[in-house]
Amino acid sequence: METGGIGANQTHWKGVWPSAQHLGNFLCANEKLFHDSVCLELGSGTGAVGLALGKLGAKKVILTDYPKDEILTLLRENVEKNQLENKCEVRGLDWQSTESIAAVVGSLNELDFLIGSDIFYDVCTFQPLMTTITTFFDKFPRLRFYLGYAERDDNWSIEDLLFVNNLQARLIQSKEDSGATVQIGVIYRNKMTGSIFCGIEGGATESHLVFVNTAGQTIGNSTTGGTNYNLDGIEKTVNNVAAWIRDAARKNDIQLPVKGLGLGLSGAEGARDNARFVEYLQTHHGDIAEQVFLTSDSVATVAAAFEHGGVVLISGTGSSCRVLLDDGRVFGVGGWGHVIGDGGSAFWIAIRAIRLIFDEDDGMETPHESTALIRKLMLQHFKIEDKVDILEHLYNKFQKSNIASFTKVMAQHPDDPAIRHLLFDAGEILGRQFVVAASHLPSEYREEVNLVVVGSVFKSWEALKPGFARAIQGSWIPRVNLYRPAKSKAFGAAALVAIKCGTRLPHPKNAEHFETLEFYE
Repeated sequence: METGGIGANQTHWKGVWPSAQHLGNFLCANEKLFHDSVCLELGSGTGAVGLALGKLGAKKVILTDYPKDEILTLLRENVEKNQLENKCEVRGLDWQSTESIAAVVGSLNELDFLIGSDIFYDVCTFQPLMTTITTFFDKFPRLRFYLGYAERDDNWSIEDLLFVNNLQARLIQSKEDSGATVQIGVIYRNKMTGSIFCGIEGGATESHLVFVNTAGQTIGNSTTGGTNYNLDGIEKTVNNVAAWIRDAARKNDIQLPVKGLGLGLSGAEGARDNARFVEYLQTHHGDIAEQVFLTSDSVATVAAAFEHGGVVLISGTGSSCRVLLDDGRVFGVGGWGHVIGDGGSAFWIAIRAIRLIFDEDDGMETPHESTALIRKLMLQHFKIEDKVDILEHLYNKFQKSNIASFTKVMAQHPDDPAIRHLLFDAGEILGRQFVVAASHLPSEYREEVNLVVVGSVFKSWEALKPGFARAIQGSWIPRVNLYRPAKSKAFGAAALVAIKCGTRLPHPKNAEHFETLEFYE
């Protein structure tokens, strides 16, 4: 008899409940994750969530519900209305029937995702539903089951059922909707592999990700666009990063959550905003990582270059210096922007050159070297006829990177005495930053200091070096080993979060040593 099953006389399937809307929003925010995948929806009802997957680019979607003509007919009609007949298939599935479950599971050759919206609606369904879910996981252990659930009773729980079936669940996010709490979560099979760490090197325009095992081996990688939260805001950046990680994990056959997620992001300099970033990630994307650590990209650069900490000196458009200690503590000098800092940067050098022209013409300064070449290059580079026209670039049309680009032009003429003097001064102020930052190193790392240099200004190292060396002479530093950065700074972020998790990853030591400066024996 049709009326004997749990779902036979139910009518709630005829509506679209709030959890379906929130689960649908989650799926849309992770569109790439479901592209070209095979999905099966449990308790489809009207099919709203499953149909959304078809629209998002899933290769195949199986919509299932209790095998009652009225339910399955409505599902098929909705598939036709959405013109998804080539992607969506409707199947009857009775959670209480082992034959029905076996027939559906046995017909599948591949399955990437289970989807369910408000299917844990009645405690009497929990046992047969978990049996159904477990049968899918037994055949497809790498499966991910994303579900939406509206809280109805604090005493309801599937924790024991998950445990006995070797499954785990994690809360991704909670939403309040008309006085009700709607949760989005994920169920997966207990991990069959060791701990995995994820490291991200995030730039303003391009970002890189690696998955690393406890042997220090990179077992997966991915690339995406910019991840600077100062440009896009914390919430948008976190949402984009989480969607990227889910997609990358699937493509690299990595099971989430990873043991630790380390992020070295451009612009992540403020402790308060970094804490907000981590909190939002943990409360809205709880399926990503067991532990999260966020720092700046400069600190990740040091961790990628050196196993036991060191110093990074950055001089590109702006400048800053950071020291990373072996215990993970970070100290910094500079990095405060062009108005009050950026000493020795490309912007700083360019402004010094432009100011030199104005001061000379005003009679405020008499340079020891001729400024003729600097004047000529300035007019050519900014396409102006008179030095006064540069004011338009400095004020009305100000762009920091545009002003800084003048340094690249001057650097092509390092033998010009005036330009050589500017680069000497830049090297000296960068050296002063280094000495101050390195003073935080403990005594056991003071016999020789490892320094990784980053940024376009260091392409003129030979012109910077005399000033840099002068700043260090007479200080406590006897020897400086200079390195160019490792190719993958994302490994450094993974190594830092691994330390937070109590694990030290074997270090690849792939930073490029290019010079050692000796100051005294």
